[in-house]
Amino acid sequence: MGGLGRVRGMVARGAAVVVVGLLSGGCASMDRDEATWLALHSMDVAQTLNAASDPCYEETAWLTSRLIGNQPSDAEVLAWGVGTAVAHAWIGRVLEEQGAPRWVQKAWDVTTISYTTYTISQNHADGVRPFGDNQPVDGCYRS
Repeated sequence: MGGLGRVRGMVARGAAVVVVGLLSGGCASMDRDEATWLALHSMDVAQTLNAASDPCYEETAWLTSRLIGNQPSDAEVLAWGVGTAVAHAWIGRVLEEQGAPRWVQKAWDVTTISYTTYTISQNHADGVRPFGDNQPVDGCYRS
């Protein structure tokens, strides 16, 4: 990635950190599972931002690619990241406020934490790095 691209990527990832920081402003009242998921989600957003600025990578997650496309802009990635974080917190709050059985609430937490952890590890295995250069992709020549 060239000098301008590197600066652009750093600015985008820095913006993601600011957005996540703003979202977590209510951390004092946030439960541990929600805070854990939010930390993992912010890493996924950082990876997605870095992959989005790299022409050798395309978003392939079924739902995410339908929401933001295969080669999303930084704004689309950030909108997806914020929207997903808000939706996740809302669903958790609704489950609690509506008196969903404790096992349903825990299933929500365990499932989303596990899936996000899997996504981060799969991104890493695919060569996506959240801060820094991604690993080379066979057959792709960066422009």
